Amino acid sequence: MSPLSILTHTPLWVWPVLALIIVIGLKRTQDRTVSAPRLVLMPLVILGLAGWNLAALGGSLTAMAGLGIGIVVGTSAGLTLESRAGTTQVSRGVVHLKGDWVSFFVLLAIFAMRYATTVVSIAAPAIAASDAYHFVTALLSGFFAFLTLSRTGLRLRVAYA
Repeated sequence: MSPLSILTHTPLWVWPVLALIIVIGLKRTQDRTVSAPRLVLMPLVILGLAGWNLAALGGSLTAMAGLGIGIVVGTSAGLTLESRAGTTQVSRGVVHLKGDWVSFFVLLAIFAMRYATTVVSIAAPAIAASDAYHFVTALLSGFFAFLTLSRTGLRLRVAYA
């Protein structure tokens, strides 16, 4: 399957979703004041996508190993990145976040991963059924979910300090 064939067979609704992700990501590059409920919305969506991906993998031992590594590495990366981010409390339950490009790239990476996994499952089902594929997919899902969750956890700690 050629790249042009992949693009032309992509459902039309995918492109507005990509545009929305780009807009949301670009807004996250600017400083903003956020309440706690808004702070947890995106991480919950990302966690839901990771759960959906893991359910699709069927809970194989290889996928669980990838998930475990992804959780550890993602949490470590999130804690490291957020410790340098400079989140400040505005009032109880409200924080001021400095703009960052990490969120933008995480959103784009999750979109790219979901797009790629869909293409692979259609174009190369033998690859999609392999242990290596399950490992890498689960690792990335765990990484992105826990990078986002750990950063949000630290931000919530500041919001309610």
